[in-house]
Order: sequence, then C-alpha cells, then structure tokens
Amino acid sequence: MNKLQNIQALRGIAVLSVLLFHLGVIEKKYGGSNTLLPDWLQFGMFGVDLFFVISGFVMVTVTRGKFGQMKSALLFLYHRVSRIYPLYWAYTTLALLVFIVQPSWVNNSQGNQVDILSSYLLFPGRLLPLVQVGWTLIHEVYFYVVFFLLLLLPEKFFVPALFLWGVGIAVSGFPVAPPLTRLVLHPLTFEFIAGCLLAVHYHNFRPVKVNGNVLVAIAGLGLAAAVVGYIQYHRATGASPLEFDEALYYGIPAVVIVFCITHAERNGVTLPGFLIQLGNISYSIYLSHLFTVNVVGRIWGGFATDSLLDNAIALTLAFALALAVGYASYRILELPLLKLTRKIA
Repeated sequence: MNKLQNIQALRGIAVLSVLLFHLGVIEKKYGGSNTLLPDWLQFGMFGVDLFFVISGFVMVTVTRGKFGQMKSALLFLYHRVSRIYPLYWAYTTLALLVFIVQPSWVNNSQGNQVDILSSYLLFPGRLLPLVQVGWTLIHEVYFYVVFFLLLLLPEKFFVPALFLWGVGIAVSGFPVAPPLTRLVLHPLTFEFIAGCLLAVHYHNFRPVKVNGNVLVAIAGLGLAAAVVGYIQYHRATGASPLEFDEALYYGIPAVVIVFCITHAERNGVTLPGFLIQLGNISYSIYLSHLFTVNVVGRIWGGFATDSLLDNAIALTLAFALALAVGYASYRILELPLLKLTRKIA
C-alpha cells in the first residue's frame, strides 16, 4: 500500500504537539519564575489522541482483503510488533542505563520506582515504563492483539465486532484497577475504534464532494476545538482532560481532523512536505525527545534567570535538537532495524 501523504503529515502534527507539551513542562521545571510558552500549549497531549485515531485508520487500510486468513493475520501482528519493539527496546535500554547510573533522573514523579520487565514487554502495570511515553505504546500493543483476533473473522463481521467492542467498553464503567482490566476497558480505545470506522468509510464509500481546502479549514477548526477544550476544561478543573474526558475533548476533534485531512488528499490537497517528512520520522522523535529536552533542561537549570532571553534560547535549542536527534535516530537506528525485521519476515 502506498502511504497516504496526509496521514504522514498528521503524524508530524501529532508528534509536534507532544513535543510542545513537553517543552512547556521543561520550561516550568527549569526556566525560572517567568515562562515564555503559553499555558494553552498544554493541550499538546492531544497528539496522543490523534496518534490513536491514525493507528486505527492505518490498520484497516493495510489489511483490506486480508480477513479470515491466519497467515495474513500472523504477518500483520509480526509487522506491527517488529515495528514497535526494536527501537523502543533501544531507548528503554538507554533509560535503564541512566537509571543504574543516576536513579533520581528516572520516574521521579513516581518516587524513582521502575518495573523493568513490564517496561520491556509493554505490559500494563502500576508504574510508568522506563521510557515514559511508552504508556501509549502499551495501548498500541493492546490494539494490535485485538485487531489480530478480528482479522481471523470474515470481513463482513469486522464492523459489527468493532461496535460490540465499543459497547462492551461503554457499559463497563471504565474500571481503574487492576492495570490489565483498566487497559482493556480504557475509554481511549474509542479513538482507535473510531479510526477504524473512518478507514472503512474512506475505502468503501464515495469520496466526500467538498473542496479540499475547505476540508483542511474544517480540520483546522478541529485543532482549535482541542485547544479550546483544554482551556475550558482547565479553567473548570485545574487539570488536563484524562481518560473519558480526554476521549471527548480530544478524541472528537482528532476524528474530525483525520476524516477531513484524508478526504482532502482525495480531493487533491496535500499538506506541506515538511510535515510529511516529520511524519516519516515521528516514531523516532516520539521516543527520543524526552531524553533530548531533559538534557537541555538540566543544563539550562544551571544558569536560568528570570529573564525570558535564556528561555527563548534554551527552548529553541531544545526544539531543534529534538528534531535533529529524532532524524539521526531514524537514519541510524529505526531504518536499519526495520529493514532487518522485514528480512526476517
């Protein structure tokens, strides 16, 4: 399957959103009493919700016509697992080495506790993984396993099975313990299911007859809605949306964006090339950026003042280095590992 260019661009937007979110965290931690980045950039975790919708869309797209075939289902699972784990293991090992040398630098929000086995396996537990963004990959692996099981069904049962999956989660009450139950019945799964349904519509119905630029503008409104949703929610609660609230405030705009942007490409409008390139290296950026911005932050903390000049310099440097390290990771680690796993397949 040829990559949908706008899907790659959306991956680029998603990883930029997450990067901006963490830059805001780093500035508050190391940048002195005055901050340069606005509080509303905390909406940036919306990028995770966008990733989940994209994931559902892509999985349906790459498995069209391959339902009811054990060999195809197993190959799908192998490709997904081999795409996620090797690079993730490299960064988990790096985080483990940091933990061995300087335990206070890892998981300090949870008392510097780690669960090494769960971190490597991406198995749900009470602690965050060594690479903290790995919590989203735990959800991804769960999606892969369930989707593998759905692939064993005849294709005509796929959409009803998705609805049953969603209804089962909806009536569960979203229990928070134990961790495995919480994962299986987590409301963020609605975003993945919605992405699957978007792809079913995309591939089985006629293109939406709306000007591509209009669709891009509507998607822009969806992004603005995520920002407004964060602002309103934060004013009311003093926190960012979590779990079911996140699925509403961020999941719905993410669905609108993916729908509009994929159909915009069908109608001849492709997002800028730099976003597509960012999408190509988004996984490497996603896994590496916390290491990069935290190194910059710790150096910055040694000379930070209440002036905003050092904030501007440090944030610009952290942003640029996060992209540069992500690109280097893509070229040096991700691509060779991907080629190796494909040869094994």
